[in-house]
Amino acid sequence: MMAGESIPIKRKLGYSVGHAFNDLTASMWYTYLIAYFHEVKNFNDTLAGTLMMIGQSVDAVLTPLVGLASDNSKSGCFNIGRRKSWHLIGTICSCLGFPFIFIPCWFCVGVPDWAQFIYYVPLIVIFQFGWACAQIGHLALIPEMTFSAVEKVQLNGWR
Repeated sequence: MMAGESIPIKRKLGYSVGHAFNDLTASMWYTYLIAYFHEVKNFNDTLAGTLMMIGQSVDAVLTPLVGLASDNSKSGCFNIGRRKSWHLIGTICSCLGFPFIFIPCWFCVGVPDWAQFIYYVPLIVIFQFGWACAQIGHLALIPEMTFSAVEKVQLNGWR
């Protein structure tokens, strides 16, 4: 977009819904994950809290790494650009990891909690990687969409 041009409403609306899946999964992650592991899976406090801590630790490490990788990407895949490519990769990973965290594990029936814990760790890592990719890819689009500080603030507000 050229300096001085305004972003069309249609593009602003499109941008604003681009973060919806990410926000929905984050809401569920922060409000329901510990309760799910503690009350539904009957994990003790330590296992439930450790799974949450693993997720947050992975997110803390991966978010800046994904940001660096996104910034240093020369081009994107699928001819959609580097930022949208990271957003797509994140959406795919989130779709692969997140549902299986909350869908009952069919082969976990009757196995000890520690074995179920091992089942959940890679799913949480995949989800957190996807969440970081989607969030970074989406937010990094803002400076590429406009030079206007006012429109940058508006895009953040719209999402």
